[in-house]
Amino acid sequence: MQANVTQEPFISRSADDTKRHAGQFSKNCRAGMVIRLHGDLGAGKTTWIQGLAAGLGAADAVTSPTFSLLHEYRSSRIPLFHWDLYRLDSKTDWQVLDLPDQLPGPGITVVEWPERYPDCWPETVCWDIEIHLLNETDRSIAIREPSV
Repeated sequence: MQANVTQEPFISRSADDTKRHAGQFSKNCRAGMVIRLHGDLGAGKTTWIQGLAAGLGAADAVTSPTFSLLHEYRSSRIPLFHWDLYRLDSKTDWQVLDLPDQLPGPGITVVEWPERYPDCWPETVCWDIEIHLLNETDRSIAIREPSV
């Protein structure tokens, strides 16, 4: 794959399709990657991460870290750090959050709701994945690779 290329969106017809898509993506993952995962509530972001974790060989059950902010999955071939920034917005929240010190990290860092992050992202390592609802069952999943 060439850097900074927007790939044709994948159309997922089910949660299993979404997980398979992420499992395929996991084959190209390496430590230090940052994945910014975009999509509305209910679009399937956590479902996609479940597939990513499974593709990496994680034995843990993947759930949304909306209230804990971060879930770590270290049983996979590459550690997976799953952030959810949905409920963060006050200056105090950002002052206590140590996310900037972890970018890029020792594993794969996946961030849901990255648009809420007030600092600069390390553009050379960030992949953007956008999941859009098409209807009750179908989703469009688009991947944009990092610039080099």
